[in-house]
Amino acid sequence: MYNLGIQIEDIDREEELKGRVFELFEKTPNREFKSHVQFIEADSLSEAEDKISEVNPNYWRKKSIRPVTVEYVWNTFTELYYSYKMAKSVLGLSDLLDE
Repeated sequence: MYNLGIQIEDIDREEELKGRVFELFEKTPNREFKSHVQFIEADSLSEAEDKISEVNPNYWRKKSIRPVTVEYVWNTFTELYYSYKMAKSVLGLSDLLDE
């Protein structure tokens, strides 16, 4: 989608992260995925829930947590990065906030 100069294969931690990445997401009233909120690294779903509960004890009312693959994280990252770059350009911030 967007050329970042790196590929998912370049990520050194891919094997280490397998089964240890979870996504906090907003859910519909039917508990279905609505939108991404953030990723969490944890040893288990229970630990991921505990980490979020420390910050937002009532997260479960409108959000949920699910395990995700490293590939899903990468795809979401590239989509968000592309959207970020486009928003920067539309707002005329490209010259002000060069990375």
